[in-house]
Amino acid sequence: MKKIKRALAKFIFWFVYPGLRIIYPMTIHWEDKKATKKALKNPCVIFSNHTGYVEGLFMTRLLRKYHVWTFVGKDWYEKRKFNWLFRNLPYLSVDRKGGMDTEWLDKATARMKKGSSIYILPEGHTSPVGEPDEFKPGFLVIAKQSDSALIPMHISRKIKLFRHTDLVIGKPMNLDLHEKGRPSQVMKKHSEACRQAVIDLGAKLNDGSIK
Repeated sequence: MKKIKRALAKFIFWFVYPGLRIIYPMTIHWEDKKATKKALKNPCVIFSNHTGYVEGLFMTRLLRKYHVWTFVGKDWYEKRKFNWLFRNLPYLSVDRKGGMDTEWLDKATARMKKGSSIYILPEGHTSPVGEPDEFKPGFLVIAKQSDSALIPMHISRKIKLFRHTDLVIGKPMNLDLHEKGRPSQVMKKHSEACRQAVIDLGAKLNDGSIK
């Protein structure tokens, strides 16, 4: 029965993708396609601004060839109607009200050790496109523990049905997550650098620097 459910989930996931590209039209831009695709051959931490609620579903399909996993709120992950689907697809549960619970970090690190990348939304909630809210530094802990590359992405506006959106995939960032200093301050500094990288990708798209 488990094998049947797993096969059914994968079929649904495969079947849905062409429809997603139609109902959520998107143009993909690369800041440095060669460098980023090279980095994506190994597990990476991919992050972006958070404009809406379909990004996790869309990105795991869009970046499927790179074995990208993402997080789903535990309240949704454990719903009876969806649990079998989430358990058999590239999703990890996260308790958004878990406070200091770090189980999600362990799950992500374990998945990366198996060769997968992680897509994460560091804001933790949706925000206006132009100026993302503060990035929570947990995603940097994943990158630090796995010694993986960080790849920023910028979503031009909220992904809505039948409305065109631009996605800019940035080049790998060169951050020293192991630098000496107070850990909280080091992570805060680098998380702000990552937030700024997302903003810069949007600016480059708007001024034509990225085609």
